[in-house]
Amino acid sequence: MDSFFDTSVVIHYGSFSKLISITLTKKCYEYITDKKGKFLLGYYIEEEIKRKVKKRVVIFQEALNKIINSSYEFGNSKYFVNLNERDKISVKKLYEKYKNSNPEEIKKIFLEDQSLFEIRIDRFLKFLVDIRIIRINEIDQGLVSTVKENGYSHADCLVLTSALQAQEKRPVFYFVAADKHFDPNGYEFLKNDLRLKEITFPELKNFVFEG
Repeated sequence: MDSFFDTSVVIHYGSFSKLISITLTKKCYEYITDKKGKFLLGYYIEEEIKRKVKKRVVIFQEALNKIINSSYEFGNSKYFVNLNERDKISVKKLYEKYKNSNPEEIKKIFLEDQSLFEIRIDRFLKFLVDIRIIRINEIDQGLVSTVKENGYSHADCLVLTSALQAQEKRPVFYFVAADKHFDPNGYEFLKNDLRLKEITFPELKNFVFEG
C-alpha cells in the first residue's frame, strides 16, 4: 500500500541515531528504509520538514551555548524564546544530559548528528518521495475549516486536508503519522462528520498508538 506522510514520521526517520534511538524513532526509520509502495508527500508537509531541519540546528546550538557557559540564560536568547514549548523542553533535556561533558566533544557529537540528520532528510526528499501532491495554494480552505472544527490545530488541519485531497481518485493509502494529535479515536470521529460523508479517508497508521 502507498504511504502519505505526516511531517513527524520523516523527522523521526532523520533523527534516528546514537543521540535519539527511542522506539518510536526506530519504527519510523525502519518503515521508511523498508520502503513498500509509493511514497506521497504534500507540498505543505515538505515545507514543514525544511523548517524543522533549521529549527533543529537552533535546538542544538542553544543547548551547546549553555553547556559551554552555565550562566547562559535561555530566556535572554531570542532564538530560544521563539521556539515552541516542546522544543524548549528538548533544549533543556539536552543540556541536562550533557552539562557535565566536555563542550568540544559535545559540539562534535551535535555536528555529526545534525549532519547525519540532514543527509537522511535530503535523501528522503530527493530519492524516496515518488509523488509530490497538493500545492499549498491548492489546499481546500473549506475542508480545512471543517477539520479544524473537529479539534485539530491549524497546522494539523493543513496536513490532514492535504492527505484527504491526495486520496481523491486513488486507491486507499496509509496516512502515516507519529504524532499523538492524530489519534485513532479522533480520526474515526472526523470520518463520521456528515459533511465529510462523500470523502474517502486514507487508512491511519500512527506509530504512537501501535504496540
